[in-house]
Amino acid sequence: MEANEFKNTIFHTAIIGAGASGLFCAGSFNARKILLEAKAKPALKVSVSGGGKCNFSNKFVSSADYLSQNKHFCKNALAAFKSADFISLLEQEHLPWEERQNGQLFAKNARDVVRFLVQRAQRNNSHIALGVRALGVKKENGLFVIDSSSGPVRAQYLVLASGGLSYPALGGNGFGLKIARQFGLSEIEERPALVGLTLPKELRARFQPLAGNSLPARVCCGKKSFEGPVLFTHDGISGPAVLQASLFWTAGETVLIDFLPAKKASEIFAAYKHTGKTFCGALVKEGLPPKIAKAVLGELERDLANASRAQLEASSLAVNRFAFIPSGTAGLTKAEVTAGGVETRQINPTTFECRQIEGLFIIGELLDVTGRLGGFNLQWAWSSGFAAAKALEKRF
Repeated sequence: MEANEFKNTIFHTAIIGAGASGLFCAGSFNARKILLEAKAKPALKVSVSGGGKCNFSNKFVSSADYLSQNKHFCKNALAAFKSADFISLLEQEHLPWEERQNGQLFAKNARDVVRFLVQRAQRNNSHIALGVRALGVKKENGLFVIDSSSGPVRAQYLVLASGGLSYPALGGNGFGLKIARQFGLSEIEERPALVGLTLPKELRARFQPLAGNSLPARVCCGKKSFEGPVLFTHDGISGPAVLQASLFWTAGETVLIDFLPAKKASEIFAAYKHTGKTFCGALVKEGLPPKIAKAVLGELERDLANASRAQLEASSLAVNRFAFIPSGTAGLTKAEVTAGGVETRQINPTTFECRQIEGLFIIGELLDVTGRLGGFNLQWAWSSGFAAAKALEKRF
């Protein structure tokens, strides 16, 4: 379809954003529709997800895996389209998948998943306009009119599926939030999530030489605790356990790290006190890498035999309850998702239609629903897109 054809067509539905939620919505019902995608390729975030393997869902998805100001909002959609339903679609297309640790579900190739999403949408009467940027939206004479870089697009219904603010290089541009505000919708303040944390200045120089090193650890933020790899970066910490904790971290809050989650440092020091070893030496014997042990202890390092009770206690805390207040996060350019978004009490949880604006639907990351690491956010894209599609297919 050429750009000039847009002017003479009234689509049933226009979808802004050909990412995970937009493509899945388009492929879940048969009506004449158009997807506007500013990038030259569709679903760029899906194509790189899971290290190119696409962590498309999780076996153990529940509403408890999502952070939202309205904690019950996601229940209906998750119940209507489950991880098993997406697996069935993959198997129908003979696309292999596998289950990994903690119920994470992966495809063999993320690009195969993108190809499947695109073809499924096209089979259901969808035109995907790539490299076409939506510039503005208005509603007139009962139709949504989208001002695009290829001319005006008219549709009876509009779906905002343009994602959040994270990873702007892969499509996050804030356009959906701009349109939501234009229509008078309120939002929960957006912030980077599933992202690395930066160390305060006084710790950065001490830990900078560890950049690239990782170890299994436990990261605690408030009442939340996550075990998994922790990776040191040039300005802070990252890795799965840190990314999980970042979803629940708020500025100014203390983060605790247990560098030996299966062992008590106090018991290690007691066992090695009369062996002639230093604090570091004892920790290395029990599996903590030498460089990391030295950085964690800092000025506390000394011979165990001459250590006072206060020094032993302080060193034990440094290992099992290393406390610091992050100076911030690695930012939206490195965040996997955006937390916050359009306030969900304005959205029907079954249809995803905006309560105030008839015919306007909002799905995916644009909403104030953010999943944990491990396939939960793509499952939200499928479930929210499917719910909107089932509502839209009844609107003829």
